[in-house]
Amino acid sequence: MPFVAFGLLLALGVALLGWGLAHQVGEPPAPVSAPHTTGAGQPADEQDPPAATEPTAGVTAPTAEPDAPGRSTSRADTAPTTRAPDSSRPAAAEQPEPLPASEPVAVSIPAIGVQSPLHALGLDDEGRLEVPSGDRYDQAAWYAGSPTPGEVGPAVIEGHVTSQGSVPSVFFELGALVPGDLVEVDRADGTTAVFEVYGAESFPKDAFPKATVYGNTGGAELRLITCGGTYDPERRAHLDNIVVFARLVHPAPGR
Repeated sequence: MPFVAFGLLLALGVALLGWGLAHQVGEPPAPVSAPHTTGAGQPADEQDPPAATEPTAGVTAPTAEPDAPGRSTSRADTAPTTRAPDSSRPAAAEQPEPLPASEPVAVSIPAIGVQSPLHALGLDDEGRLEVPSGDRYDQAAWYAGSPTPGEVGPAVIEGHVTSQGSVPSVFFELGALVPGDLVEVDRADGTTAVFEVYGAESFPKDAFPKATVYGNTGGAELRLITCGGTYDPERRAHLDNIVVFARLVHPAPGR
């Protein structure tokens, strides 16, 4: 009898695990504002992707990060809405002076309660953006092929939306950010680059606009990237990427 009971419990556990991997309790928050121009003030679809040999002006064009299977819960479990984006940019003279190169060591996003150390990642053999893994799976990462945060160009920071433990990961609430929210990036030289969100958008993974996200900018900007949108249980992945766009507003002394 004890073996029969153990077998039944084991079968039930496997069934529940399979259901958890195939179902979502909710979706990550959906962005509600979308920028229409890049940092150069030019429509994104009119700019060419930057060359990999110009790290201070742009980045190479990796494909964005896949998500992990898992259960999602959200404080903003609503369908996406549409509203006019806050894509206005200050003139170059009004922006803070860009910072010299210095690798980022931590990121803080007070509006969604994110505080994470940062580590550098590159591209895999197929040209795709590497993703946090192992002990650093639930940490955010800086794409080392992009400018360091605070330099001219779009610095790129990524993070998973759900964790290997079927719970929200570091960037689960990323789509809840709205224009005016701040992102603070601590740098190895002791300075903190402060960025202000001016827009966010959800893009289908099979139609990811590299020029819009990775294109050259006239000033220091930041891109935060994760997965989102509808969860496909067969692919065990979200179908979209969420991208938050922010610009440098204040380089501050490190805390």
